[in-house]
Amino acid sequence: FAASIDGADVVENDANNNKRGKGKIKRKVASREVVFPARSLDFNVMFERLRVYHRLHGTCNVSLNYGDKQLRVWSYQWRNKRRKFDKMVQSDGGPSFVFPGLDDIDAKTYSKDEIPQYNYEWEDERVQHLETKESRHRRRYLLRTRHHIKCLNTLDFNWNITEIPSFEDRLKQLQKFIEEYGHYNVPRSYSDLGNWFHKMKGN
Repeated sequence: FAASIDGADVVENDANNNKRGKGKIKRKVASREVVFPARSLDFNVMFERLRVYHRLHGTCNVSLNYGDKQLRVWSYQWRNKRRKFDKMVQSDGGPSFVFPGLDDIDAKTYSKDEIPQYNYEWEDERVQHLETKESRHRRRYLLRTRHHIKCLNTLDFNWNITEIPSFEDRLKQLQKFIEEYGHYNVPRSYSDLGNWFHKMKGN
């Protein structure tokens, strides 16, 4: 099928091969053709699924009881990827050196209602001064990962899953649930709020 992702025209060839990770995605940029692995589609597809989950449950902490196992794993992988990203940026000289002129990674400059399209030509301008193919590839990876992190931040993505929400935060989540559904009987399957609610009822 064909789709427009991050402002690029994307064509996915051989759906059966793509399921096995063998497919290729072709993207034309400034009169040249660049080929990326089929998994390049993953972020856009999974981000939309996470956005739906966030809209339904008010959080990005995907419950262990939630049926979409792929979404749970993907969210967990992105927390690991953020840690790897931070280490790479620091080893390359820090954010001000790697991303000169750009805002802080956690600054709320994106809107969750309208995520900006990724500009590959802008990326080309940011890496063309680097001398080696390896350094350009590394910088492209960091730039795209930075964009993805900022997208996730629009949903208040919790990068530290071990962080326990305060009682006040739980009350806010409960109030949001009541406003949306008109009652306060939170089912256990409703994210981690459900488990917390039933634990409070038992006390």
